[in-house]
Amino acid sequence: MSLRMHTRRATDRDMPTAQDTVQANPMRPPADSPRTAKDAWRVFLLHPSPQILLAILVGGGAWRWQLGGWSWLDAAIAFGLWLAFPFIEWLIHVHVLHFKPIRLGRFTLDFYLPKTHRRHHAEPWSLHWTFVPRHVHAWVLVSLAALLWLAGPWRAQALSAALVFLLLGLHYEWVHYLAHISWRPRMAYYERRVLEHRWHHFRNERLWWGVSRGLGDRVLGTAPDVKDVARSDHTTDLGIKR
Repeated sequence: MSLRMHTRRATDRDMPTAQDTVQANPMRPPADSPRTAKDAWRVFLLHPSPQILLAILVGGGAWRWQLGGWSWLDAAIAFGLWLAFPFIEWLIHVHVLHFKPIRLGRFTLDFYLPKTHRRHHAEPWSLHWTFVPRHVHAWVLVSLAALLWLAGPWRAQALSAALVFLLLGLHYEWVHYLAHISWRPRMAYYERRVLEHRWHHFRNERLWWGVSRGLGDRVLGTAPDVKDVARSDHTTDLGIKR
C-alpha cells in the first residue's frame, strides 16, 4: 500500500507544530489515570476482558497439557501465528473497527463493535471503551468450541493454535491499555507502541494501525515519519456523521 495514499508533505505554513497538536487534542492522560505499576496492573486485572482471557488460557492450557503429544508442529504453529498476528491486527483495525456504516435506502448497515470503537475514538481516555467488548469474547468461545469439535485427531494442535492466538490477544489488550494510561514499562518497545497508538488517536486516524505490534504498518506503509503527517480533523469522529 502506497504511503502517498495516507500522507502529504506539509509545508511550514500549513503543518501544525507539536504545540499546536497538544493544544488542539492533548495526548496526555487525565490526572486520575494509573501512574504506578501497581495501580496499572490492578486496574487491568479488574476489567472483564483480561479476566476472561486469563481464565480461558489457564483452563485451556491445563487441557492442552493433559492431551500431551507435543511436537515440532506446536512450535511451528506458535511461530506462524506470531508472524501473522501483526497483519491480522492491522486488517481487523482497518476493516472491522473502522468499518463505516453503509446506507441501504432507508436503512443503515452497522455493527456494535465498530460503534464501540467510534466511542473509543470520541473518548480516548475512557477505559470503558478501551478493552475488547464481552460479546466478542462470547463469539470467540463459540468459535473455539466449534474449532475443537471439528479438529478431530488434530484437536491438540488446534488447541495449541487457539491458546497462542489468545495469548497474543491478551498482549494486545495490555499494550492497548498502556497507550491509554499514564504509566508504562520503561522499555523502548512499549514506549514506541504507546507513542504510535497515540498518534493514531491524536494525529491521524488513518495511520499507525498496529497496536501490540508495528510490523504490519512497516510492511504496508502506514507508519510514516510523524513530522510528515498533518493533524487530521477526524481523529475523534472518524469522518462519520452521526
